[in-house]
Amino acid sequence: MSHQQLQALFSNPDDLYALVGRKVRYLNDDYEITDLLADEDMLVLSSRSDDTVQDDCYGRANRMVPKQQHLRFRDPDGKPTSIWDEITFLDGAL
Repeated sequence: MSHQQLQALFSNPDDLYALVGRKVRYLNDDYEITDLLADEDMLVLSSRSDDTVQDDCYGRANRMVPKQQHLRFRDPDGKPTSIWDEITFLDGAL
């Protein structure tokens, strides 16, 4: 994805939120974009195959949840970060 395409994506919040639900490959693992935190410039990816243990509020192992990645998608200057070079959309290009 080109720098200009990413800048256009960042300028429209509806386009950003349309990424939620898309299947991606990141660092050779399959994920789904499960949330977008626009105020923090963060994508939340949830694994489609790996689980991890989630602790309760007392630090005790409580339940299994999908492994997650929290990735900053733009820097403080509004420019795309390097994650866009590492993400492949599995259900077609943007």
